Parts: sequence; C-alpha cells; structure tokens
Amino acid sequence: MSYPVAQNFNCDSCRQNIAPTNPRIHCLVCPDYDLCANCGLGERFTHPHLGLHQTQIFKHSGGGNQVPLLATNYATPPSTSSQPLANTPQNGPPPLPPRRASVLGPISTPPLADQGGAGWQPFFFPDMTPSPTFVTLMNDIFTYLDPTNNGNLVPETFSRFLDDMGYLPHENAWKQGLQATFGLSKESMADKSLKNAFDLFSIDHVLLQRVQPPHVDPTGITTQFQRVLGSAFQPSMLSNAATSHSTVQGPMPAITRKGFIEITTIEVLSDPSKEWGNFSRLLRKYNLPRYAGLGDLPRSVLPAAPDPAMLQRVAGVAAYAKQKGEREIQAARDNAMLAERGRQNAIDLISDNRYTYRYY
Repeated sequence: MSYPVAQNFNCDSCRQNIAPTNPRIHCLVCPDYDLCANCGLGERFTHPHLGLHQTQIFKHSGGGNQVPLLATNYATPPSTSSQPLANTPQNGPPPLPPRRASVLGPISTPPLADQGGAGWQPFFFPDMTPSPTFVTLMNDIFTYLDPTNNGNLVPETFSRFLDDMGYLPHENAWKQGLQATFGLSKESMADKSLKNAFDLFSIDHVLLQRVQPPHVDPTGITTQFQRVLGSAFQPSMLSNAATSHSTVQGPMPAITRKGFIEITTIEVLSDPSKEWGNFSRLLRKYNLPRYAGLGDLPRSVLPAAPDPAMLQRVAGVAAYAKQKGEREIQAARDNAMLAERGRQNAIDLISDNRYTYRYY
C-alpha cells in the first residue's frame, strides 16, 4: 500500500509539527486528522475526533522525502461496537481502545491486558525511538504525579519522583542545589540548578513563580549591618535586598508532560540496566492499575545496551556545561578585579598619596 508524501504533518491537538521520524496517529474517520504520540496517548482530542474512531499508528510519521512507515508491533483491540463505524475502512488495523472524548481530569484508559497485548511490550523501537508502550507508561506516571491535571510538575514533585526511582542526592539536580545564599533561599537556588539542567538538555518546561515565606539571610551579613547601623539600617542598602526579602521568588521550572517523557528517555537510553531496576522499584511503589497482573518488569523490554548516540549527546552536554562553568568563573574573577580597581581608584582620588599597582 502506498501513501502520499506530504511536506509535513501537524498535530491537530497541540498544533506542533510532527517530525518525519516520530510516531503519528492518523484517524480513519475524521477528514485529515492526525495526532502526535503525546496527544494521542494522552487523550488530548479536539473536535471532531473521538476515542472510538478507528486509527492507524505510524512508527515514522513521514513527510518531506520520507514515506510514512506503519508500526508493526503495537496491539489494539477490536471495536467495542457490533456495527462498523460509518465511512470507516474495514481492512485497516484494529482501532485504539475506547477512550473518553474529554481530556479534563486524570487520563483513564484500559489496562494493557485489555489491549490485546501479551504482557509487557518493548519500550523502544530498534532505532531507539520510544514505543507507544513507553509513552503510555510515562503518561500514566505523570498523571499519577499530577492528580489535579495541572499539566506540569513543580520541582518538589519531580524531585520526589527521582527519589522514588532510587536516584541518589548527587544525581538529583534540584536536591544538589538546595544551598541558600545571601540573596536567594535554598529552594530558589535549587530551582536555578534544575532550570540549568533542563536548558542544557532542551527539556520542555514552563516557568512559574515560587511563593514562600520571607527569605532569611544564612550568611549573617544582614544581621551584622543591623547591629552596626541600628535603626538607620534599611534593606535597600544591600544589593538584591528587594528580591532577598520578598515572598515571591522565581523563576521556578515546572516540567511538562512532554519534557517528562524527554528526560526519562535520555535516562533510559543512557543506562538501561540501571533504569530497569529503577522502574521496577517505581511500579511496585505506585501500583498503577493499568499494569496490575502483568508481573515484574522484564529486562528484555529495555534496550540491551546504552544507545551510543545518546551517550555521545550526554557527553557533549557535559563538555559544554564544563566550558560554560569555566567561562562564568573567569567572568566573576574579572568582575571582582574590575570592582577592586574601581574602589582603589576612588580612594586615590580623595587621597594625597599616589600608588603604583601591578595586577597579575
């Protein structure tokens, strides 16, 4: 069977372009209706599409010079209706399981055992793109962590997820950054650390404002100024005082559903053996209904070895982060030297003495 090659495909829910090598869900009932994997498995349908419609799942969306490629290792049940849907081809693959048309509230779909699958299915295709099974699992975990359907996870919630997975404190960017400074609380410093990690790996997230009690300066500088100046002391005398004493601090990075799938994909492909143990631990702890009765997670559903391309990407990000850190340290040193020169020049202007300085 041949398919026309389009310039590109767009998701009719999130309106984002579907990359030619990414999965795509195509409705066989609606005219020209496609969903990306995230929106399709997340039940983010738009009018006129319904969860009961027959669909085709493409492993590769296609577009440009690439022909769409149908997925071959997914399982969908027969339609729950005894009558065929009007204008629906009957020679296509079985439809997706029945789903609610509304996307309000937590996502609820039948367990894998009801989808015609024989237990656990592979998490990734041979080309290391996430399979519908993996995307569904990540969506279920995200929904478990986001019961109010906010669409994002605040840093504390994401950090708790990493704890539940078994990550050590030094492997948790937010926990590693929990160190208060004169100008920022420990939570705000941790937010900066987590946002830096998200930015380095281009993880999808939104920025929120953190609201918390007034920050207490852990360095003692504020207390010393108050003791020396007494009633004459004003917070504005200190740099960053407006932010350091405010109840609103930010930005606070909140990872989205898309970003959650992105970052777990990076972790799994970087060390599948470790993540197999982590996911096994998490599934026992969360006890998600969809996976009840499937038994322990088999090692075979994850890649046998780390993905070389992902390891190369992680190494490249680490090298860039190191260079960035070294540049920032050097910039801080230069700024400190310039500030010291400025202070000394100011002293020279009001002094009768003249000095010669040598900077090394």
